[in-house]
Amino acid sequence: MEISKQLVCECNGKLYKTAATLKAHRISGIHMLWELPKQIKDLEIRATRAENENAHLKRLNFILIDNIQELKERK
Repeated sequence: MEISKQLVCECNGKLYKTAATLKAHRISGIHMLWELPKQIKDLEIRATRAENENAHLKRLNFILIDNIQELKERK
């Protein structure tokens, strides 16, 4: 029994004989068009996470400002 690595692209299900041919396919326009929606979705997710982090940091900033003002008023 022999174990071998199969190089298959998800966009077309085609089997490639070498890593070089698979790499050449991945930089082709056809593969990039297939991959584009996935990249857009990933960017949207990253943007949403960044916006959520920004909102969280703004809330923390307001809390810290309020705490500083309370401390100043106590003095």
